[in-house]
Amino acid sequence: MTWYHHGWLAGYALPAALSAGLAWVGLARNSVGKGRLLGSWRSAGLTLLVLALTGAVGIAAGLALPHLAKLPPIAAGLATGVTTMPRKRQDDTTQPYVKFMTLGIAWFRERLEYRMQLDARSWCDEFLDGFEKSTQLRVFVHELKNYLVDRHPSLTKAINGLFDAADKGMINALEVQTKTDEARREIHISWMREPTDEEVYQCRSALGEARNRCGDLLLCAYLHGRRTEQDELETLRAKALSNDAFHSSALPQQRRRFSLRRNRP
Repeated sequence: MTWYHHGWLAGYALPAALSAGLAWVGLARNSVGKGRLLGSWRSAGLTLLVLALTGAVGIAAGLALPHLAKLPPIAAGLATGVTTMPRKRQDDTTQPYVKFMTLGIAWFRERLEYRMQLDARSWCDEFLDGFEKSTQLRVFVHELKNYLVDRHPSLTKAINGLFDAADKGMINALEVQTKTDEARREIHISWMREPTDEEVYQCRSALGEARNRCGDLLLCAYLHGRRTEQDELETLRAKALSNDAFHSSALPQQRRRFSLRRNRP
């Protein structure tokens, strides 16, 4: 008896492995430019769940295959007619009957794509923590644009468009802050008064809008980059946040031989 003739291997393990493997290839191709399948514990869990369900469907299909010949011809004709019926086009959500026919796999794939989008935005928000001045953002975004153009020449047009939007937002934030500081200076007084609630709102609103536009450019780095580029992006961030950001060049981070620090997702 050869290895292929073992009942559990031929009836369960092989169908499940092939189905899960093909599902992984499909998920990996579908996630290009959308996010990372293993970007967080939740997205990783949804990915494993989709693979497990796909493997289970492969096992069920293999076990049901010998019994398909017993189905009456009318059932085959009905199934063929259903598959050729016109379908209402829905771009954003999967149709309910598709979710039912795929035993929930399509629904979990939708949740996985949504989770990858949340992971990407959460990563960008976390990465931009610490930027409190528009000047710091301008240094970082300028270096980030050059970094992305060098590594993704095919996206140069999109990168330049995102950079222009971010630069306009930062210029506006700087103008709002400058006007606020000038209004706070009292004549013949060596200090500035406390800002009003409206002035605080205007400054924070303008800076928040600039951060959002910078986040769009950073999102491009996340979606089209790799995990191994995390250290390089952190180097750009450290340079922008340093007190000598306008005068010194960034130094490469010193890596320890046996460092236990883990990269953020």
